[in-house]
Amino acid sequence: MSPEALILGLLSAVRAVPLAIVYAVLLTESPRRLLTAYLLAGAALSVVVGVLVVTAFGASTRSSENTAGRLIVDLVLGVLAIVWAAARATGRLPRPRRRPERERSSVLPDALATRLKSPTPTAMAGAGLVTNLPGLYYIAALVAVLQTHPSAVGGIAQVLVYNLLRFAVPAAVLVLVIVRPDRTLELVRAVHAWGRRHATVLLVLAVGGVGIYLTGKGVLGLLG
Repeated sequence: MSPEALILGLLSAVRAVPLAIVYAVLLTESPRRLLTAYLLAGAALSVVVGVLVVTAFGASTRSSENTAGRLIVDLVLGVLAIVWAAARATGRLPRPRRRPERERSSVLPDALATRLKSPTPTAMAGAGLVTNLPGLYYIAALVAVLQTHPSAVGGIAQVLVYNLLRFAVPAAVLVLVIVRPDRTLELVRAVHAWGRRHATVLLVLAVGGVGIYLTGKGVLGLLG
């Protein structure tokens, strides 16, 4: 198993928007059903994309061309991540329209927050698909998996492990809803509040750290 993919899986587990969705769902009358729809749809998309990528490219040879191509992907992703983190840290990214404090229950975009006011399983499945499209961490993780030159079975196994980490939080909350429904909201509310207070710092550190690592890896690999 690629150590990089494991680390990226852990970072993916604490993405702000999915965590906010989980919190919003817990405020509804049927969190178990809605969480199940969100989790199944998001995980299905994520696993299918990962499996398709590693089975299509995992059998590639160790040629210098393939290795250089993957290092270039690392470099590009790293530079983009550093630029994004710097822009976020300095306040240069466009800020969403501010809503009154009483309406700001999460970090969710306005359109998604509106849909989640009266969610249905179908809407939650759609949210699971939209919010779990492959992003920076997932692409970097797939590149890391491919750099291990896995067999088809080995590549699929690594994708499954990565996704277990990626969806660990909503899966754990679903289990808590089933076994301890009386304590789940209280626990998630405390974590959600802490995350909102430190969201910018956490995002900048996580994305910036991954960007620095990927950039360094790409540059050293191409020069080596």
